[in-house]
Amino acid sequence: MFKMVQDLNERASRLELEYWLNEDLFSPHWWFITILNLLFVLLLLVLIDRCRLTQMSLAFLISFILVGIVDELGYFYGLWTYPHQFITVLRSFNAVDFAVIPVMITLSYQFFRKWKNYLIANAAVFLFVSYIMIPLFVHYRLYILYKWNYTYSFLSLFVLSIVVKACSDWICRRAKNH
Repeated sequence: MFKMVQDLNERASRLELEYWLNEDLFSPHWWFITILNLLFVLLLLVLIDRCRLTQMSLAFLISFILVGIVDELGYFYGLWTYPHQFITVLRSFNAVDFAVIPVMITLSYQFFRKWKNYLIANAAVFLFVSYIMIPLFVHYRLYILYKWNYTYSFLSLFVLSIVVKACSDWICRRAKNH
């Protein structure tokens, strides 16, 4: 059974790479994903508080890892998929917004230090993302939802942002105490 699973995974990987090389790479969808994520990374580089660079880098790293894990789980369990990918062989870069969400969370973390303000800001941002941006991504076939909806997206993004702040604050407090 394991051999059969490995063979199917290898075949699926070859097909996915072939599709990406022949159909997706340098397509308008690919350029959109590339430019969108580059713009958000540039935005972060311009706005990042250089006095708190370590703390902001930590928040970004935690966000990036958690967004990657959530995307991987959603893909694995068939909740959604991304028909167009930036780099097909690196799962963390498969999402349309692989840098966008971590940048949003990081900037929110930077600008809203108090929990109440942070929660309000993230609620507003992720309501916009979940009910305006994601439907546009779905409409333009950048994102396909199977067993998922916009409310689940909002809730998962909001919870993810809470986890990022809690983890970042905890690590920073521990670092100050040592």
